[in-house]
Amino acid sequence: MSHDIPTINAEQRTKLGTRYSQRLREDGKIPVVLYGHGQEPLHLAVEQKPLFDAVVSHAHLIDLDVAGKTETALIKDIQWDYLSRHLIHADLTRVDRSERVEVEVGIEFTGDPKALQQAGAVMDHPLQTLSIACRADAIPETIIVPIDELTSDTPVHASAATIPDGVELLTPGDTVLASVSITQAVEDEELETPGGDEPEVINKGKEEDDAE
Repeated sequence: MSHDIPTINAEQRTKLGTRYSQRLREDGKIPVVLYGHGQEPLHLAVEQKPLFDAVVSHAHLIDLDVAGKTETALIKDIQWDYLSRHLIHADLTRVDRSERVEVEVGIEFTGDPKALQQAGAVMDHPLQTLSIACRADAIPETIIVPIDELTSDTPVHASAATIPDGVELLTPGDTVLASVSITQAVEDEELETPGGDEPEVINKGKEEDDAE
């Protein structure tokens, strides 16, 4: 299911540089750059919160209102302040809504595999996203991957993903998305020192101490 496309107000930046960008952030705004379609890059400022809300809700496409003119853009790259979890910069690409684009979309695992009910079972999922191609206005929020058939012997591959109509999966189908490993608990008795006589080296050390 694709998102409704959010509209975000933007204003053109007349000043560039680190100091001015910092002032923007102090005012709750962030610098963004809009590229693409053979046009000159457009340096803009947008409110941090609306763009943050769009990103965390898995939106890929936004409409920018720049002085009454709408620019449809694909969110290409986001920079975060990892201490505050605020956005600090974004790169956007101009697109037409009907244009075919290639994007990375998050994976959503569904199902309750019996393999994960085993003691010590852990699911490994090396990828967080899948690469797809589709119309810009039809980018799904996530790609669903059922894992009911997942076992310790049978991993789940990209070919098992549920791909919506009009979407092409670009990630190779044999790519492993989920597998199960069983952790081996160390038995308590293996950690204990065996009963009986102490090791010889300890006895020797004791004898030497007594001799001194």
